[in-house]
Amino acid sequence: MKTAQQLLLLAGSGLTAALPGSSGRSLAKRSDYDVCDDNCALRGVAMPDENNFKLPLEGDRSEQCPPVYIGCDPEDPEATGRVCLDFQGPSLRFTHAMIPGFTYKSFEILWKVKEFAAGYQVASCAPGGDGFTCEVPFSTILGVSPSQGLEAIMAGMCPKGDREALTFDLQISGEVVSNSDETETSLTLQEQYPCTSRTDNGQCTAWNTDVDLDHTEVAYRCTKCEPKGETCQTTTATSTSNSVSPTSNSNSNSTSTTEPPTSSTSSTSTTTSSSTSTSPPPTLKTCGFGTAFGYQNPVGGVPKSTTLNTQSGAGCNRWGWYETPTVAELQGGISGPLYVGAGGNDITKAVDVGVWVATANAQGGVTVTYLLNPPYALAEAHVNLACLPITKCAPGQYTYNAGAIPNLPTWSNPTPLTYPTCTGGSRAALIVHAAVNILSVTSTCPAPKAS
Repeated sequence: MKTAQQLLLLAGSGLTAALPGSSGRSLAKRSDYDVCDDNCALRGVAMPDENNFKLPLEGDRSEQCPPVYIGCDPEDPEATGRVCLDFQGPSLRFTHAMIPGFTYKSFEILWKVKEFAAGYQVASCAPGGDGFTCEVPFSTILGVSPSQGLEAIMAGMCPKGDREALTFDLQISGEVVSNSDETETSLTLQEQYPCTSRTDNGQCTAWNTDVDLDHTEVAYRCTKCEPKGETCQTTTATSTSNSVSPTSNSNSNSTSTTEPPTSSTSSTSTTTSSSTSTSPPPTLKTCGFGTAFGYQNPVGGVPKSTTLNTQSGAGCNRWGWYETPTVAELQGGISGPLYVGAGGNDITKAVDVGVWVATANAQGGVTVTYLLNPPYALAEAHVNLACLPITKCAPGQYTYNAGAIPNLPTWSNPTPLTYPTCTGGSRAALIVHAAVNILSVTSTCPAPKAS
């Protein structure tokens, strides 16, 4: 069982289908990706494009290797270098070649997905040769088990399918010493400010140092996999037919051979033909599964969730829960499982379909993120944040409502919700609700759970 903090870190490194500002990006497609090549089973599956990255802070300039600099002045640095991004296997990889003339004392990359309010995580970096290599598995980004199938993991990395995907916020830092400095004074290495002016050959001549920048941003897109291996282009089907006549015997198999006649009145021939057909990806059937409510596990034996049926508001005489977090607790992050079918509020009867995470920014704006485990997917998301007592428990009347979600594994409200100011000793109550589908490869749907 993961702790609430672990769930926060995992889901906070995940993704969302509500991507503010992403609709204007248009990234060039690529498909040369080692996970795709020669894997026939992944034909048609959207996956991150290899070597294809953009810098949103510079008007979506194409750039695989955002710049870093050494020193205190970004416009007059001691030296400059690069940190390059790539997708290798089911992982995001960073590489940094050590800047010549300096001895490195430390190097670190912190990352998060921009669309989430949770804090940064540390990429696992290791020195080697003349640089550093850092890797973050997709499963860590999504907060799911590495044992999940590649299709499910790719669906998480490409929540909008064959198009623009997610944006990473990166904090790059290091401590170096100049080899020519006898005093061995430490210098800082950090990400460069956004470039505002370039020469015809792309050399930056001016930087936007007026922004309060503590990170750089890198976006990527996804493209449907088209395997390159010859064995993936077609599948071979063998068909056999037999025909007999007074003058010939014909069999259709996989090679073509004609035997000489054994007499002047009869002949035997064996004919082989091969046919090819394209194997389409399996079709998933969408099945309604049931209603989910967010539950917060007890801490130190103290309950953190309260049943809805303790409230007298309209529609509250049902199963489900609400939480009463403070702003400070939300700024630290709270989380828990998403349960479907916990009739009578009995979680032993429920199905755990994923996790939810609620966080607040410095201004108190609240973001709720859903992250479902395959084969479950979101159809609707509803969040209520209001002062007690709860006057309405019907999800369609909540503070935030998102309907017709196209079977996505993750979602979060794109605009933070206002934390309410409650009077008379009242507290803010948070309800996390979802309508959940299950994706089936069979023609029949499993029985839905109680809603």
